[in-house]
Amino acid sequence: MNRRTKKIISYIVSLAVIVVAVVWIGGKFIHLGNVEFTDNAQVQQQVVPVNSRVQGYIKEIRFKEYGAVKKGDTLVIIDDADMRLRVAQARADYQNALAGRNVTDHSVSVASANVAVTDASIAEARIVMQNAETDYHRYQQLLEKDAVTRRQFDAVKTDYETKKARYETLKRQKAATSSMVNETRQRIAQNDAGIELAKTLLETAELNLSYTVILAPCDGFASRKEIQVGQLVQPGQTLLDIVDTSEIWVTANYKETQLQHIAVGSEVDIKVDAIPDVTFSGKVESISTATGARLSIMPQDNSAGNFVKVRQRIPVRIIFDKDNSAGEMAKLRAGMNVECEVKY
Repeated sequence: MNRRTKKIISYIVSLAVIVVAVVWIGGKFIHLGNVEFTDNAQVQQQVVPVNSRVQGYIKEIRFKEYGAVKKGDTLVIIDDADMRLRVAQARADYQNALAGRNVTDHSVSVASANVAVTDASIAEARIVMQNAETDYHRYQQLLEKDAVTRRQFDAVKTDYETKKARYETLKRQKAATSSMVNETRQRIAQNDAGIELAKTLLETAELNLSYTVILAPCDGFASRKEIQVGQLVQPGQTLLDIVDTSEIWVTANYKETQLQHIAVGSEVDIKVDAIPDVTFSGKVESISTATGARLSIMPQDNSAGNFVKVRQRIPVRIIFDKDNSAGEMAKLRAGMNVECEVKY
């Protein structure tokens, strides 16, 4: 092979490489047709944190790292010895409050009976007093006529005043007993409030006892197991996360200049980097009303004067069609990178 032939072959190979590179770059970055493309997109799923509601030591862990869980499955069991003691104490306080209510009811009954007895005694004392008063007035007239002695009159007068004093005493005793009845009835209302408080504390203790068994809030897959048996957990502490498998979608961040061709309901072709040669179908479900920068924790403030125009991106929510392969859909994982082409 002479030098000229070698040169021609090298030119042909170089040209072929250049053509292949141009075609690859064009296919990668230039998308012809009525489509809006972005590779700034990821698969999304709800990540549900599972928190402890009570303080205690972990007694048992029943989930496997990255394992599947069903809603209602027992994930973690916290030692409930302290909680059972609190329930017993709250139940004893509740029973004590009920017993106090019964004692107060009995006191009201006894006081009411005493009032009735006092009424009968007052009626008797009034009759006796009236009879003694009649004798007193009769002897007073007889004394004026010297028909009785002074001593006899004084005896009748003393007897009348004694019976009158007994009558007044019984009346005051009735007033005191009636006041005691009213006071005891007010204690009943106070006891009722104490019973309601004790009942609420008992229900709270029983509820906290139920929180020692931590259940899965949804179907999905568990996260890493970062807790150990015997570890002390606090209320509000996250024990694990569950990736909810009931819903899956794509969040695509399109440039603001691309939104003119994107509308709710537009068809979308979705390609996942981790699943090559498979194109999923979907549609635009919603478009954010604010840019990603505006929704960030620290949104940019251009009023400071240091302004550089940056092309903003708008999050677009894309859902998968139901006719996608269930087997391929099962391969999707939250956070996977995807490429989206919205057709218009």
